[in-house]
Amino acid sequence: MWLLVVTVAAAVLLVIATWGDFRELTRLQLSGVWLLIAGVAIQIALEFVELDADQIDTVGYGLLMVSYALILSFCLSNVSIRGFGVIAVGLGLNALVIGLNQGMPTVAIGNNARGERVEKPVELTVKHRPQSDDDLLGFLDDRILFPEPLDTVVSFGDLIMAVGICELVYYGTRRHRRRVASISARSTS
Repeated sequence: MWLLVVTVAAAVLLVIATWGDFRELTRLQLSGVWLLIAGVAIQIALEFVELDADQIDTVGYGLLMVSYALILSFCLSNVSIRGFGVIAVGLGLNALVIGLNQGMPTVAIGNNARGERVEKPVELTVKHRPQSDDDLLGFLDDRILFPEPLDTVVSFGDLIMAVGICELVYYGTRRHRRRVASISARSTS
């Protein structure tokens, strides 16, 4: 969650620093928006719905993978828009690790109030689970530690998605000249 907040803040600052126009984002022609809405709605519901321990590995896991398929489909249907390709790669890496391990293996570390690394228990949820020696593609799991004030661990896929979101917002806020106007201007010259 914190990485999303930091990513959005970085994207906003990037646009402001480079004189982008936020109104241009409304002109992006996105396809399959319903895929994104459905996928995000499933993930939000999984955060708030309490599942029994035996349902986490069945119903919860199945719904989580469906949500990733929907969101990835949305990204791929918009891959012609700069940023969506990078977002799709990060999302795909996370979905791959979650799919192979029935949840995102998460390193049980964090920082205490003095900034020292300490062992913090990882709560078993539909999306996250404690890291184990049997995990596949462990280098792609949640293991990159952000210190205080964030005090969170993220995956390499999360970082790739953050870069993709910044790329999408940066290029999406550039003023786009109308192609028709530039072609007609050339033909009259």
